[in-house]
Amino acid sequence: MSSDALNELRLQLDERNLAHVLSAVALAGLISRNPDARPDESTCCWRERNFMVRTAITHAALFDMADRFLRSVRWIPGWGAAVPGTFAAGSEIGSNPFISLAKGGQDKSPFKTFSGQQGPGDLLEAQKQSLVGATVGDGWLAQKGRGIASWGFDCRVGSHAYDLGFSSNDEDTGDRDPIYPAVEMLSIAGASFLTAIQGWQLDEDSVGYSIWTDPIPVTLVRYAVASRVGGLPARRYRARSRGGAYGKGAAYRFFPEATLQDQKGDRQWQK
Repeated sequence: MSSDALNELRLQLDERNLAHVLSAVALAGLISRNPDARPDESTCCWRERNFMVRTAITHAALFDMADRFLRSVRWIPGWGAAVPGTFAAGSEIGSNPFISLAKGGQDKSPFKTFSGQQGPGDLLEAQKQSLVGATVGDGWLAQKGRGIASWGFDCRVGSHAYDLGFSSNDEDTGDRDPIYPAVEMLSIAGASFLTAIQGWQLDEDSVGYSIWTDPIPVTLVRYAVASRVGGLPARRYRARSRGGAYGKGAAYRFFPEATLQDQKGDRQWQK
């Protein structure tokens, strides 16, 4: 069937926002699993703060598929502590991005940003309850929820409280800190099921990723975002987590907007 029949979907995702990049990975990964989307013909690329996808399904079908997958995600706790464990969706077992696999001596994952008083299962279930069913267009991605904790990947979330050095709960202004439930859940799904996220780690606080402006098959996204596709023109970013005025305590860490490091395709990351 001709690719001329494919739909062009413009998703309002920002390449500088780690949560948006992980959301794009998740959506591309779900398309690659759906025969109705014609994954062998589906492509994607980044354009002017948008993630562009050419595929056989519509916005509504994509978001409905994503919504159903996200509602199936659950946390299976490990023994003895909150963080050991893993994500699962139906019969599929994901990974745990909160455990570092780095060889350089780092014993912490940059992705462990949430408070020690909350476990991954607590965050996941609260976000799932806030998630609104799929809608047409980008409205589903832009939906907001309040009074719910974030994974810390979304640079838009909680910045006013973090920059002042205290939790918004301490100042009783939780409603000022909306989260974006679809992006929150897509980002954790992308990190756990649809990319080898631990391979992005640069050091204890930082991860690196690439975005591409030439269309590539959706089946290559997990490799392209990790800078594993040779010769692909790319912009490479570093996302470094940071804490508020209380220092490096995990309770108040989050990822601000990522910084551009390199635009020359095959060059290696500079640490």
